[in-house]
Amino acid sequence: MQETGGLTKTGAGTLTLTGNNLYTGNTTVTGGVLQVSNKRGSGTGTGSVNINAGTLGGKGIISGAVTIGTGSGSGAFLAPAAGTNVQAMLTIQSPLIFNTDATYAYTFRANRNRSRADKVIANGVTINGGAMIALSGQAQGRLTTGLTLTLISNTSANPISGTFSNLPDGAIVTVGRNQLKVSYEGGDGNDLTLTVQ
Repeated sequence: MQETGGLTKTGAGTLTLTGNNLYTGNTTVTGGVLQVSNKRGSGTGTGSVNINAGTLGGKGIISGAVTIGTGSGSGAFLAPAAGTNVQAMLTIQSPLIFNTDATYAYTFRANRNRSRADKVIANGVTINGGAMIALSGQAQGRLTTGLTLTLISNTSANPISGTFSNLPDGAIVTVGRNQLKVSYEGGDGNDLTLTVQ
């Protein structure tokens, strides 16, 4: 798409963006699923992406800032694997904001010292009070101590601002026979990670 306007996704169903779109307006979702699955450029043009309701997912690249939720809505989701049940990595080249009515739906599968997991890369992350995370994990047997899953890779020099209301820093999450510790200072010091204890 090469337009000066924006894009609005309404109603149920899934809209998939696969190319390098050049439209300059904002992308807004008010229902259903927006899948961003481009391999180069930006799947959502150069404007910001606002998920007022519904879900943002995919394994593509977004250049503009992304806001999940309105702060007073009925709920909005960031779910890389949405609609596919296949773990995916979504890259956001600008800041990512979770408002109070936002949920990050994160899935992973792990076996001993290997894992296949969702991942979001963002250049700056703000998590406002009330935002939640929904973890869905499958672990086969006992995982290797020290195995780390990166839920959010924050490429900004600044730390993640805030925490998910149901996933405090330092908490222990139990998956099968495994305990994983939450850190908002993981990776290179400012990523959200789960590490097998």
